Amino acid sequence: MLARIQEEYIALEEHARRKAYFMEKRTYYNEGNPDNITRAALFIFFMRTCYNGIYSVNRKGKLSVTFGFGGRVKLLEEELIRFNHKLLQDVIILDGDYRQTGKYIGTKSLFYFDPPYKPVNESNACTSYMPQDFGDEEQVALADFCKEIDEAGGK
Repeated sequence: MLARIQEEYIALEEHARRKAYFMEKRTYYNEGNPDNITRAALFIFFMRTCYNGIYSVNRKGKLSVTFGFGGRVKLLEEELIRFNHKLLQDVIILDGDYRQTGKYIGTKSLFYFDPPYKPVNESNACTSYMPQDFGDEEQVALADFCKEIDEAGGK
């Protein structure tokens, strides 16, 4: 599936055509009810072609990533996908609100967080990648959660 997407995308040499393809695929991802394999392939496509690889959803929970520069054409790295597949056997991956993952804290746990960063100035105030804002109180709560993980021997 990803090989086909890559082939179609590469054939569109003009930036405007690639952007239109990206937007068409994003609409299908959000509204077309694609199967899980198609969703996975499209997700990789979006993360390789969107602006700075930034994952974002709108307030309705729909993927809202914006098109990047469109220069990257190697979307499918089959060896890497197969390698990661082997590494992830018997691994549980959770995606969502970190506050619902406390029961997984332990010495064999790895947590990865990517919260919005506090802006350094007013012109750089992009703090909402998700439907809910993530402000100072949420940053402090996340820091406390990280201390809890550390104290339990997690990473």
